[in-house]
Amino acid sequence: MGIVLVLGGTKTGKTSFAENRAAVYSETHNVPVYYIATARPFDSEMVERIARHRAHRPAHWETIEEPVKVSAALEPLAGGSNVVLLDCLTLLMTNLIFDRGENCSASEAQDVVFQELQRIIDIFSQCENELIIISNQVENGLVSEHQWARMFQDIAGMAHQKLASAADKVFMMNAGLPLQLK
Repeated sequence: MGIVLVLGGTKTGKTSFAENRAAVYSETHNVPVYYIATARPFDSEMVERIARHRAHRPAHWETIEEPVKVSAALEPLAGGSNVVLLDCLTLLMTNLIFDRGENCSASEAQDVVFQELQRIIDIFSQCENELIIISNQVENGLVSEHQWARMFQDIAGMAHQKLASAADKVFMMNAGLPLQLK
């Protein structure tokens, strides 16, 4: 119970691991699953990716598509008996930052991300239900040559540290295998 963070690079098995964990928790505790999806269909590839994710989810799971106001979507779920899967934190961060526009400073971007992240932590840190958060480990690699990408990597790294500190369990996915870090 509590907050579970699932980190990893692209196509490392994060979603499959998190969905399996949500399904097992749901069956074991006889509670519903709420799937908070943060993706936006920016282009045709993303439209297809979202469709694949939707088709893969069990029909009895309730999907809430919310790209930016995740804490507001989570609030009513915190008091009930359920498991919530948030897919994914890095897309939420992208949406929050891009919604500020291209004149958004690094400090403003960090503030908006950290405020939303703190609200999420506050909502679920005192609950008995489980919140599983998927996030891409974008800060594990080369430092980008682009200013916005470097800013995003920095914010993601700090956000992951903050969330990992508050989480009850942290998993790192690699080649489809989970390594429990906490």
